[in-house]
Amino acid sequence: MSRVVAFLILTIAQVVAPSLPSALAAPNDFRVVSGTLLHPARLSPDAAVAVVKSDEGTVCYADLRAVSRIPTVERGAAVTFVGFEGSRPDQLAAQVIYPPESAPAPADAPLVRSERIHGRIESLAGAAVVVRMTDGKAVTFLLRGISATIRGLLQRGDVVTVFGRPAETEFVVTGIVQSQD
Repeated sequence: MSRVVAFLILTIAQVVAPSLPSALAAPNDFRVVSGTLLHPARLSPDAAVAVVKSDEGTVCYADLRAVSRIPTVERGAAVTFVGFEGSRPDQLAAQVIYPPESAPAPADAPLVRSERIHGRIESLAGAAVVVRMTDGKAVTFLLRGISATIRGLLQRGDVVTVFGRPAETEFVVTGIVQSQD
């Protein structure tokens, strides 16, 4: 009987596995994970790890040690983590955390919200990049907060999403995601 069950399981696995979507990210690839905070009960600046159930239904474990500003968020709130995939697809080395849209800003934080700008790289010159948005508008960014290694991966024509916030004289970039066409 156990051989029959094992045979059925192997047969089903061979039929179902090819139809499952393959993962697009690999270790050290840049990822954005949006979902619901599962752990801790209250995410705060002293947290080192967070568990989030993604909008796709998978559970992801985020290492928060590299995040400079961790917002205070309650369990069950919607959050977005931006970072690098770990050695497994369910691991993320978070670099930035975006709290829910309705969360009030801390008293000492500026009232400028983070923005996402999506488009195609039109030109690159050192730390400066020009992105042509889908509406045709060109926006120039300085990638000061982005490592030279990441900047070296960017090429003219790449589709990107730039995360950041406007400052007095420029747009401060906090992250960039290179998309596949």
